[in-house]
Amino acid sequence: MKVRALIRGQRVHGVGYRNHLFSEADSLCMDGFSARNLRENGLQLVEVLFEGDDRQVSSFMAFIRSSWPKAAEVSEISFEEYDGRVEKLTRFAIRFQAIQLSKGVESILRIEAKQDQMLEKQDRMLEKQDLMLEKQDRMLEKQDAMLEKQDRMLEKQDQMLGKQDLMLEKQDETVEELRGVRSDLKEHMEKRFARIEGEIVEIKRAIRELGGSCI
Repeated sequence: MKVRALIRGQRVHGVGYRNHLFSEADSLCMDGFSARNLRENGLQLVEVLFEGDDRQVSSFMAFIRSSWPKAAEVSEISFEEYDGRVEKLTRFAIRFQAIQLSKGVESILRIEAKQDQMLEKQDRMLEKQDLMLEKQDRMLEKQDAMLEKQDRMLEKQDQMLGKQDLMLEKQDETVEELRGVRSDLKEHMEKRFARIEGEIVEIKRAIRELGGSCI
């Protein structure tokens, strides 16, 4: 029997998946086996081709369904009959390739560990940057609040100055009215005094004509 298995997931590359499968294929003495990493619509994909008798194939399919590396994130596993060529691997070749893969996986894991460390540092730097931006935003908000208060105080000051100007205008109008009243009163009094003086002169003249004396 020849079977093609497709293992899809967010994380099935760089986690020792092929080494994991090679070890089981070796223990089952599969007649043929190959595995390669692919990508499909943004998902990571492991394609596994294997060949053996009914018992070997059933056991290996059950293993694929139930077991994968701890770091792997599997979302779907599918199987289909396969008519193509499956590589014939001896037990030695399988072990040798598994060792090579193991070393490659270790190297990849070290690289990924360093990458994770760099990403963690970048995340911390971004968090600090976010905190600084939040503090800056709070400072700007406080500054805006202070400017708003200052604007309100200036508006009140302008209103007070406007009222003061109105009071001064009214005061000027009152002073002008008082000046006009004083001028009118002075003119009236002067005319009245002149009339009284004229009447006194007439009275004195009339007294003299009557033969009286006038002091």
